[in-house]
Parts: sequence; structure tokens; C-alpha cells
Amino acid sequence: MIEVDGAKCTGCGFCFDECPAGVFSLVPAPRGRRTAQTSHADQCTLCGHCVAICPEGAITHGDMPAEDFKEEPRLTISPETMRAFLLSRRSIRSYREKAVPGDIIEQLIEVGTHAGTARNAQTENFVVIQDRELLADLEGMVTAILWRKMKPLGSAVGRKLAAVKYGEEQVTRSLGLYGRFKARIESGDTAGVVFRNAPAVIIVNGLRANFNARENCAIATRNMELLAKSLGLGTCWAGFLLVAAGLTRKVARRLGIPDDRNIYSAIMLGFPRHEYGKIVPRKEREVRWL
Repeated sequence: MIEVDGAKCTGCGFCFDECPAGVFSLVPAPRGRRTAQTSHADQCTLCGHCVAICPEGAITHGDMPAEDFKEEPRLTISPETMRAFLLSRRSIRSYREKAVPGDIIEQLIEVGTHAGTARNAQTENFVVIQDRELLADLEGMVTAILWRKMKPLGSAVGRKLAAVKYGEEQVTRSLGLYGRFKARIESGDTAGVVFRNAPAVIIVNGLRANFNARENCAIATRNMELLAKSLGLGTCWAGFLLVAAGLTRKVARRLGIPDDRNIYSAIMLGFPRHEYGKIVPRKEREVRWL
């Protein structure tokens, strides 16, 4: 599966140092040299680091064709530019009525699939929704699921029971949502409650059996969010969808997601209707230096 060309290998040890699975070892070679060899190939996680880091091109991987590896560009993003970029990211909830081109969404999926995953599992799948009817249908489903959960907050007994189960603070925070949902449902106008009339939604799902699936999906989504901003797009996590998907399998099944997978992250996507001119302050957080 993994081969080291002894004629090319200089024994630099880069593969040995960087392999997260301990696949390589360094052994003596003629004329006082050393060379790399595979000693635990069965432990390979298909991360590709060995091929990517070898300066001599001495390593080939049978499960990862050489033509699939691309030259890595040398970037010159300054720390100041990156810091400003990250601080200026906003959650966008107001979108222009303009479709997001498919090739741009493909770029987002690409960086999502290149996000790090625990043990290099790479088991995250993506669902892209642009169909307006499906978005409206899904929005109605999510709204109904959440309203059934929140409706008991309309009575004193329901609030007390919820406080016992979820805590007073959570109930207090939820009362605002209860009021919003109640008003919209009573008016018969729930359009935009869940997806804010975004022209596209990207949902990321992972294997339930993977203990790190939630983190893997979140990292993939963050990659997509940041590239989206650089492309002039706005994003916002679809929190209502995630809560509803955690309460029932109906949401996942409506999207054709198998029962061995869960929805762990989702973002709304579109061109922002407005531009922000200031960086928003944040709460002070506790930072402990040990």
C-alpha cells in the first residue's frame, strides 16, 4: 500500500516525524546513511501527510494516487489581515433575493471536505438545499416541532416543569422565543422564521457511531463560513433546524439522511442585504494561564 523508493529517500525523517499513526521507522542504510521504511502500514489513516511532506517524492501510496496531490501554494496572508478578517465575521440573517451559483457552493463543499477530522475519518456528508418549495416545507416542519416543545411554556405549570428539567435560566431565555413563535403561528405567517429567507442552506451530517462527529461537522462548517465571507457571501447557523433535528428523526428522514447519521451542523447561505461597518464588541471571558 505504501512504498518508499530507497534510491530517492535521503533519510530526512520528515515522514517519521509527521505520521500521526506511527507507520514509518528509520533504519540504517549503506555508507552511514539511513532510510525510511513502513513498519506499521496497517495503522495508516490515509491522511496523506507522508506523500505531501516528502521533499524527494520518494513515497507513493497505493490508495492515494499521485495525481490527486496538488502543489501547495505559498500564502502570504499577514497575521494582521487574518485577525481583521476573523474579527469582522458576522452572522448574516438578511439576504438579497439572488441565487448562489452552484460553482461557488462547490468551492464551499471543497473546503468543508478538507477540514480536519478525528482519526482522519472523513465521514461527513453534505446536503445542499436551494429548492424553495423544499425549504418552505422543511421550515414548516421545524416550526411545528419546536412549537410543540415550547407550547407548555404558555402556562405556569409548564414553566415550572420546564425549569425543573432544564433550569430557570434556560426557561427565561426560551420565553422570548415562545413569544415570537406564538405571534407568528397565530398570524399564520411563519415564512422566514427558521431560514430567514436565505436562498440556500447547507446541512452537514455525520455517523452517529463516530464519537467526534459533532466536532468534525462543526469544523467543516466553519471552513465553509470563512470561505463564504471571502467570496462576499453571508452565513448564519440554522440553530432552529439543529434543535428540531435533535428532537426527532423526521427532519433527517425528510432529507433522505440514513438513520445511522445525525445532522450536526447547518448554515443559511446567501448574498448579504446589508454591510456591517463596525466590529462588534464581545463579552470578557475568563482566561486562565496555567
